[in-house]
Amino acid sequence: MAVFAVWEPMLPTDWTAPAGFVLRRMRDARVRQYWDPNHLVAQRIEADARAPQPEPECCQRHGILWDLAAVYAADASWTDRMPPAVLINGPVVEIADDVAKKLRTVREGQ
Repeated sequence: MAVFAVWEPMLPTDWTAPAGFVLRRMRDARVRQYWDPNHLVAQRIEADARAPQPEPECCQRHGILWDLAAVYAADASWTDRMPPAVLINGPVVEIADDVAKKLRTVREGQ
């Protein structure tokens, strides 16, 4: 399993890439954290949000997706389009249990 955390400037206090205590929120060695000041990942998710890609039910600010989690099948491959997510929604804090359950089913191949 690989986890990618993509941080982007969304709030007036988000002047620079996160550091210190913010990055330590995700201490697992499988987590790779990135700073996306131009919202490129959010734009890509939005551009590919058509069937069979499920659409998030929330998480836009000024037309930019943020604070959401996505889970992909174990054999998912990113090519010219994002693969369909098996779960994509947020805010992250509200769907953490759903993400954990979905990760278990993906890992078990269900």
